[in-house]
Amino acid sequence: MITYDPRGMEWDGYCKLMQELFSANQIGGVEEENWRNWVDGMSGIGIFGQSGIPDHRVYEDWRDWAQAMCGIMNLQS
Repeated sequence: MITYDPRGMEWDGYCKLMQELFSANQIGGVEEENWRNWVDGMSGIGIFGQSGIPDHRVYEDWRDWAQAMCGIMNLQS
């Protein structure tokens, strides 16, 4: 399973879709300027940490991070 492709999306839409996709993990939402804090919070949740989500520190923009996130999440038990 992949996460959402961020191309052509605004932060609010992307964040909302991710909240729906991972609703069981209650990742919540944040304002765009706090996207790095949001990623840090996700990193502490088992499924995300185990999947090796990208470190936000190497990305200037949330879209670049989100693009790197595509294809790494394995949601099967």
